[in-house]
Amino acid sequence: MITPTLRIWFLILVSVIFLLFLPTLFADMKVTKINKSDGFCEIILNNDIKISEIFFTNNSLEFPKYERKNKSYKQFSILNRNFKNYLLESLLNNKILIGEFSTSFKINKMSILKNNKNLKAFASVIFNDDIEVECRIISGKNGLWVAWPSNLKNNVWVKNFRFINKDLQSNVEKKLITDYASLKLN
Repeated sequence: MITPTLRIWFLILVSVIFLLFLPTLFADMKVTKINKSDGFCEIILNNDIKISEIFFTNNSLEFPKYERKNKSYKQFSILNRNFKNYLLESLLNNKILIGEFSTSFKINKMSILKNNKNLKAFASVIFNDDIEVECRIISGKNGLWVAWPSNLKNNVWVKNFRFINKDLQSNVEKKLITDYASLKLN
């Protein structure tokens, strides 16, 4: 026979467990690897994408920004609070998930530049409705290509965003270039 006191303790225990795992349940992107160094970290999400140079404290995350001519440009945006809480919890507790996770994407915005020789458009890609990443479409000697977030550090360009999954990279970049071409025609 279960006593009322035992029932209450059981409900408290279940509630605490539920609250601890709640952010993980509602975030589609999962942290599958963490590397930390000097207050900064690098994470891999869904075994597909890597984000470097993230500064974090106990209650905040600061993603790398592009700095140019005394201006700061945002390159990453967290799109929902549950994902932000999940990232903080994962980083604070070195908590990663092991498994196969799928990564979906959609092109969120694209701004075509008309009077620039090499830089053709600014765009952003949303991954799993959790994180938005800014990128640029550039015209080079071999055609159009996509530049992902990076920063100049000690006269060397450091990539803040990389694809681990090359098929995903190919699909995203083909879609960006196709969308750019169709918008340019209109």
